[in-house]
Amino acid sequence: MSISRLISSDTRAGMLVTIGTTLLLAPVAIGLSAAAVAAGVGIGVLTVGLGLAGTAYSGRGTIPVAAHAAYDQGLAAGLILSGGIFLVVSQPVAALLFAGLGFVQMVIGGITRYTATPAS
Repeated sequence: MSISRLISSDTRAGMLVTIGTTLLLAPVAIGLSAAAVAAGVGIGVLTVGLGLAGTAYSGRGTIPVAAHAAYDQGLAAGLILSGGIFLVVSQPVAALLFAGLGFVQMVIGGITRYTATPAS
């Protein structure tokens, strides 16, 4: 097995839901600013939605497999960028949370097999 593509799209979807849930809950749990909470809710909902849309290969509410890689890269870039913005406005804990999850998302996107393998 190649080290570059270790996880399936289904595993990736579960990890996206975990990242999204973390973004929804962590800013409130650690007492971040209202801006960080609002950003966490917005990006968290989007991330959970992308994760749920990646759990099936066809049907209503799904995204084509070819688009998943682009969305993963965009999500990672957006999280890292928002972490940078929080750093500029002197919110280092929020910066660490968002940029850290952005790097996690970048790694997940890099090790995912983006192939459609319907269940038998």
